[in-house]
Amino acid sequence: MESENRGSEILAVTWTLTGLAAVSLVVRIVWKLRSKKKLWWDDHICSVSWFVLKTSIFIVTIATSKGLGEHVQAIPEDNLPAIGLLGNFIGTLSILASVWSKTSFALTLLRLLSGRWTKDLLWLGVATIHVFLIVNALFMWIRCSPAAKTWDTYMEGTCWDNQVYPQYAMFAAGYSAAVDFILALLPLALFYQLQMLHRKEKLGVSLAIIVALVSGTTAIVKTTVISGLTSSDFTFTTAPLIYYATAESALTIIASCILSLATLSRNTRPENSASDNKSLENQSQTSENIPLGAASASASGGQSAPSSSSGQGQENNSSIVRDAVIEEEGRGEREQSGGQEERERERRNRCWYKLSPDTNAWPGVLM
Repeated sequence: MESENRGSEILAVTWTLTGLAAVSLVVRIVWKLRSKKKLWWDDHICSVSWFVLKTSIFIVTIATSKGLGEHVQAIPEDNLPAIGLLGNFIGTLSILASVWSKTSFALTLLRLLSGRWTKDLLWLGVATIHVFLIVNALFMWIRCSPAAKTWDTYMEGTCWDNQVYPQYAMFAAGYSAAVDFILALLPLALFYQLQMLHRKEKLGVSLAIIVALVSGTTAIVKTTVISGLTSSDFTFTTAPLIYYATAESALTIIASCILSLATLSRNTRPENSASDNKSLENQSQTSENIPLGAASASASGGQSAPSSSSGQGQENNSSIVRDAVIEEEGRGEREQSGGQEERERERRNRCWYKLSPDTNAWPGVLM
């Protein structure tokens, strides 16, 4: 029998991943508040997801103090029911953290992507993953009768077949991995719809895609270690399951924060450019509003030359009228373009549920 203890390894991996997710979340919220942007549903759900993940790691820490990570033979029998009960809480909270981290990522994409089918796909993924994974968490508690037998194997009662729950858990984990890959590939459409031309923006979205793909990979690997739940040495064999479940949620939180920060920098740029355009417009209007007579007077030292003929006077009058018409038309075009920019900023900052669906903007990457 192996004699190693995985308790310290469990704590090192899980707390490191949770800490990295916390740093990315703090940067996301602070940067958004400094940019004078209101926190939206994706920010709140991401925060709740991290809080649930942190709570599960606190419970993992308590469970390791009772023997989680060691072999069953090395743990006092009195501690096994407590470890089993704590394990149920850890599994339930890990599932909720995974579901809500993906929901936050999907809501961020809903604000950025246009197209009715894209949004329907995102909503379908969010709804189905809630159903499948919450049912998985429910099965964890009701697979035995009485329910206490799920964490106390010495209690009298009946349970489902030993392979029913692990097989459904593998299905749910596989579906979760599929949703991860869908969420990771959808940001590719941002390169087409947002017309990103700046290196930092492309780097941010690319990094979010890479982290989301790694999260999906960890979800796939997690399906291969779920069988450890049925092992007689479950206190030792479930350690990799805890690693990968924590990594999946933490990496999804990090990817969601990176995507939010990358697109936030773009959302703030049009406002700055619009203000620059306004200042240039004011300067041009100031120079254009100088009367032609005043300009000619300043050029001639304040003396005006008499006109040589009435025909020349009529020609000068028509030229002044033509210049005034052109100036008025240019001012109207500038005001119209400024109004369009203002409406575009209002539309961009409007909540997703107030936007009318755009069925003509289906992302080319999904065709």
